[in-house]
Amino acid sequence: MHKLFYPDSIAIIGLSSKSSNIPRITLENLLRWGYRGRLFGVNPRSDDLHVDGIRMFREIEDLPEVPDLAYCLIPAKFVPDMVRRCGEFGIKRMAIPSGGFSEFSEEGERLARMTLENAREHGVRFVGPNGVTVANTDNGLCLPFVPLLKAPKGEMSIISQSGGVSLMMLNFLLDEQVGLAKFASIGNKLDLDEVDFLRYFGEDPQTGLICLYLESMPRGRDFIDAVREVNKPVVVYKANTTSAGKKAAMSHTAAVSNDEDIIDAAFEDAGVIRIHNFLDFIEVAKAFQLPPMKGRRIMVMSPAGGFSVITADLCEKAGFAFADMGSDFYESLQQFSNAGVIKFSNPLDMGDIYDPKLTTHVIYSVMHSDEVDGAMFVSQRPQMPQGEDVFHKMFLSDLSKETWGTILSSGKPLGVCLFGPARMIQQTKKSVEFPIFNSPEEMVYAMSVQMNYYARKMKPREEEERPSGINLDAARKWMSGRSGDFGEEILDLLSLFQVPVVWSRVASDVREAQSYAEEAGYPVVMKVVSPDALHKTDAGGVFVGVSTEAEVAETFETIRGNLEKYRPGARFDGVRVQRMAPEGYDMFVGGKNDPSFGPVILFGLGGIYVEVFRDVANSLCPAAASTISERLARLKSFAVLKGMRGKPAGDVPAFVDLAVRVSHLLAAFPQIKELDINPVRVLPKGMGVVALDARARIAGA
Repeated sequence: MHKLFYPDSIAIIGLSSKSSNIPRITLENLLRWGYRGRLFGVNPRSDDLHVDGIRMFREIEDLPEVPDLAYCLIPAKFVPDMVRRCGEFGIKRMAIPSGGFSEFSEEGERLARMTLENAREHGVRFVGPNGVTVANTDNGLCLPFVPLLKAPKGEMSIISQSGGVSLMMLNFLLDEQVGLAKFASIGNKLDLDEVDFLRYFGEDPQTGLICLYLESMPRGRDFIDAVREVNKPVVVYKANTTSAGKKAAMSHTAAVSNDEDIIDAAFEDAGVIRIHNFLDFIEVAKAFQLPPMKGRRIMVMSPAGGFSVITADLCEKAGFAFADMGSDFYESLQQFSNAGVIKFSNPLDMGDIYDPKLTTHVIYSVMHSDEVDGAMFVSQRPQMPQGEDVFHKMFLSDLSKETWGTILSSGKPLGVCLFGPARMIQQTKKSVEFPIFNSPEEMVYAMSVQMNYYARKMKPREEEERPSGINLDAARKWMSGRSGDFGEEILDLLSLFQVPVVWSRVASDVREAQSYAEEAGYPVVMKVVSPDALHKTDAGGVFVGVSTEAEVAETFETIRGNLEKYRPGARFDGVRVQRMAPEGYDMFVGGKNDPSFGPVILFGLGGIYVEVFRDVANSLCPAAASTISERLARLKSFAVLKGMRGKPAGDVPAFVDLAVRVSHLLAAFPQIKELDINPVRVLPKGMGVVALDARARIAGA
């Protein structure tokens, strides 16, 4: 990867002197950005001796040396063979911006396969196709085929699946004085993808913040693992979030799970900052240009009382705590007050402090207080008539030196938001060393992201230790050779992971059912056992409170008849007789094997309305108890578990332990494609939990 960003020499394949030649724009970008490596042009159809002073060659094999990187912008149909020739010549890195591959047609898909096969055969790694490839402000490398001014140098590196989106981001950087380290437009990511570039940027000393625009995440679990290895903020805008439809699924899990919910949970697990507004890339980058906020105590300041209130409201919603500077501090401000008509507090209305020097003194005092972790200041730079009045001094004095000095001296973040004519704000942004936010909303959001990121870093990550009592060998034997859809026999597998399950037996006839009911103790539950009726309630196959021997016989025949009505010719394997569980709260635990993120556990409100209320959370597997507990507490149904209207609280720790055990089951056996445990009866506090019903879909070996 290093030679992709730091090549000592580059061959530009497809270059010519024609005014319409696109690779020539790439060459001009390299010259404009100050790239100092050796450059060659290659084009078998060109008679040019040179292009912009760059010597031309007809064939790649004619080059006087093997370049570190080949930039190949030629029609897609010629790319596979060119990759082969580059590999045979000894070139190991390529940038391929050409379009017309799998995004275009079936023929394009064939060309993509050939390109990758040739690259693999000859040890070539490449970025693309169908992207604008890479740039690096550290050495002037700039391979996009759109004319670009050199981006300001900084610590933000970009990975984008869209060339157009990434180029737009570069334009915003120029306006907002946010600096760029490196840039990768990965396009179809046929070879190198977001995981590869994320790992490289994670080790890159020039990169301090990694921003990604993604439309797909086929290697989701690898991406999450990479984020955990990277000790830098990772910001992601994930597009392509809607679905044209959902296929019919066997389980509640498939019906209530959502790819976006899984992505959100996975990102939270790893500490990824997910944004939903494209411009938040820039605002979040600004926040990370400031020192870290190491606590939640904020001071809000503004010469406009209204903006101090607006910003304070936003801060409270974002989870900040308002710093208490103490009465002595607020009383001391009265000596600076012009009219003495404002009562000072937090938020701090500074509208009665006219002298700019006093304003900087107040900001200095706030930022150096042990009671404050950070501050926000909202003001304006208005266009005003000529004059020397107090308001000119109040709003137009240059306080940038004192402000930046205070930020550096205190080691704390000061968010500054300025309003005013675009011309004046732009002039200010270009003349100061600290970031200027465009609105209180953007500032508070970005500062809260920064605060939460550092708070998470300071909290040690809980390891997902395997719970005690799990009989993994016996579970492997149970799973061996099994594939297809399974009903309550899954409870036997769960019991091997020490998941409490209800006592039950399967009766093949009435007499056996009566015997099992006697053993369980009346009343009992009776359920149909059939691979054709996994949703037993829909098939009229669940009866609760069966109290006598005669009722057992009658219920057995009723269940058999209901199954035949539900699905004529359905296979009837008998009736399961279950011991009645004590009263409690019915919850749900499920799982699925996500094609991108692997095993995922879901949990939440259970019973027959699980798909109606969809009150569920999820986590990657295996999950830590703290993760399950935190996400369970966010659900609406958690209020019920805590006990209400005279009912006792449920045994939440026991439910969490059950969910953790199921997460380890799913992690151990990824061939379990879907799993439902519904309901899980949560008994009163201290009495535990019990799984009452389950079903699963297991893939064959």
